[in-house]
Amino acid sequence: MQGGRPAKVQPTLPPANLMQKEVRLNWHFYTITGPPGCKQSMGWNVRRQLVRRACSILSKRRRFEMRNIFKMVIALLVLVSFLALPRFGFAGDYTTGEKVKKEKTEEEAKKAKKKKAVKMEEIVVTATRSAKSVEEVFADVDLVTQKDIENSSASNVDDILRRLGGVDIRRPSDMGITSPITINIRGVGGAGGKRVLFMMDGVPLNSALTGFVQPNQIQLSSIERVEVVKGPFSSLYGSNAMGGVINIISKKRKTDGVDIVPMFKSGNYGFIETGVSVLGRKGGFSYSLDGSYRSIDNHYRRDKQVKYAFNPATGGFDKSYKDVSDNSDYDDRRFFARFNYDFSDATGIMFTGSYTKADTEMGKTHYLPVERDVDTEKKLYFLSLSGHTTVLNSLNIDMRVFTNYDKNDSKCEHIIKNTAPFGPPFLFEYGYREYWGRDTGIQIKASMPLGNLNYITAGADFSFKKGYWKNSKEDGTVIGHTMDESMNSQAIYLQNETELFSSLIVTLGVRYDMNSESEDSFSPKLGLLYKLNDRVSFRGSAGRAFRAPNLNELYTPTWMMIPGVPFESNPDLDPEIIWSYDLGTSIRLTDRIDFNLTGFYSKAKDLISNPITGGVMRYENIDEVETDGFEVGLEGKILPWLSGYVNYTYTHSEDKKEGRLGDRPLHQANAGIRTVHEFGAKTRVTASLDARYNGSMFFEDRRTGKKIDLDPFTVLDFNLRLDLFDRLEIKGAVTNITNEDYEIHGSVLGPERCYWVGIDYRF
Repeated sequence: MQGGRPAKVQPTLPPANLMQKEVRLNWHFYTITGPPGCKQSMGWNVRRQLVRRACSILSKRRRFEMRNIFKMVIALLVLVSFLALPRFGFAGDYTTGEKVKKEKTEEEAKKAKKKKAVKMEEIVVTATRSAKSVEEVFADVDLVTQKDIENSSASNVDDILRRLGGVDIRRPSDMGITSPITINIRGVGGAGGKRVLFMMDGVPLNSALTGFVQPNQIQLSSIERVEVVKGPFSSLYGSNAMGGVINIISKKRKTDGVDIVPMFKSGNYGFIETGVSVLGRKGGFSYSLDGSYRSIDNHYRRDKQVKYAFNPATGGFDKSYKDVSDNSDYDDRRFFARFNYDFSDATGIMFTGSYTKADTEMGKTHYLPVERDVDTEKKLYFLSLSGHTTVLNSLNIDMRVFTNYDKNDSKCEHIIKNTAPFGPPFLFEYGYREYWGRDTGIQIKASMPLGNLNYITAGADFSFKKGYWKNSKEDGTVIGHTMDESMNSQAIYLQNETELFSSLIVTLGVRYDMNSESEDSFSPKLGLLYKLNDRVSFRGSAGRAFRAPNLNELYTPTWMMIPGVPFESNPDLDPEIIWSYDLGTSIRLTDRIDFNLTGFYSKAKDLISNPITGGVMRYENIDEVETDGFEVGLEGKILPWLSGYVNYTYTHSEDKKEGRLGDRPLHQANAGIRTVHEFGAKTRVTASLDARYNGSMFFEDRRTGKKIDLDPFTVLDFNLRLDLFDRLEIKGAVTNITNEDYEIHGSVLGPERCYWVGIDYRF
């Protein structure tokens, strides 16, 4: 007895091995009443110790189980590969494969040869991380070719992607590299496109700090094709590939010679673009060089923007307009280089690099007594050195080292909480914001056929990310704290493509990612492709993908973007997870026309959002979203001189707590026609007309939480091109022909009618 009170009983914790055996069965019992032998009146400290030990055991066991599962899946993949090869022998005795070959009739062989010749121009590398015919992969892949780009009204990379089914791209500014754009593929993506992996020649270009995508750092003149793989692909590419993968493939000259192409464009709003492209080859050495300069007096290409003000009397919003023509200039300088040296058909090295510097005037400050300019300077570059070779006749080995860097320096208006006992609650300071991210990585890949029925791809990826963020006053005084953080990740992956019955291709892939700042992630994927005949095929896939929280979401210093509402990072975020399924068919209706239909469904959890809770805007794992929909498309030649396309996408995304997600149209459609006429041997006229429809959608006002509806809109674009003597190109375009007044996002109007004319000459 102490002071008239009974002495506290210090319960004895059970052995760790006992807890490990019983924690799952008696979890509720332990956390409420304690382990056997303890009184129910035990203190909270003891209960907390029990919970922590149990969580630690579960966490360690989960990681141990995941690694064991990964090893078992790897073993299963290898076993399946060997079982699919009857009488497997290292001397190359594939009896069953030879028998299948002999059973093919001469007619089938001719068809296969003809089909191969037709598909030579439709090779993709993104869907399987190896070169395959687009009709030999289970994934839904869209190709944008060099010819598509040349015959379009596009001024930027994202312009050429908007016509694709299932792809929703919107940019607050109409030109260049300004605010983060929205990229959704089948409803997955969001602001900045951080849930879509963006690459050039296999080099990931998402910002190491924010995950944002800046596709317009790449000149259109340097592009050979763009491959868009729809649906999650973490099984091959890891984080960011939740919605899909966009891979830009740069030009490489195939024959000896040199092409030098200077170009010039001019349009309304003071738009000017000038540049030069060089494409050459001599023997095994080839090179591609591009440099350009662009400027415009108003990068919005519209003098006004929408402003919404909540009206308490009506419970709605009053709509007005504000002038954005003042301080809205933009200019950029972009350079790209690619050098290849082919030692042989099987061995070669490649160097690629890109540098972009963009200066954007972003209007005026909002709260300072005297208005000041808001400007942003952005610098981006990437460098990559890669090599490939083939050994033992069939083992293909690829290696790459790269670095990707983006930096922003802004003159801006800071909102600072007033800590003094007097004065207003908030102070407004003119100052600077500097932030940058760098991603340095190593990629190693090996692939080889195993007999006639299997193709194995295996590899490892290493990434070393670093991020920096500093807010400061005009005199250099730091506001808050400076962020200087790193994130490292390693991953291994394995994929096996098995051809069964000469008509069914089964693809099984798996990847395991380890991240220094987040949980490990396991990403399996199963894909099926069934070719009914030369004209009809069916495909389907199921898989798991993830996105690790980025350095911005984890560690960015606290700052304010809305007066009185601090914006905070969260170092305890978990990875976003998505399970996705799709089923589709491709039908060649005639030798000229193709039909595609795909249905899709996905369920995502732990999506990272930044709601305002308790007066603070903070990143949290809160959202659970289900998305379903379908795409249907028709494309081909109607007549020898007339081609066209039409596609429609229905996408419904719903937050399980809040209902339908905003900023995503239910209905989207694209259609276009192109006509080509030749006059003599050296004169050709090409004209195209494209239409883009976005259905109604809504966005949520962050201050009030209320929804604002946006009307549907249709935009028409026209392009005309004249080719003379195989050297001279005269072209022009008009976008938004009808001068449609439409909102692409909350408070952001799309560009009004714009036009440009240009000339290229090939030396």
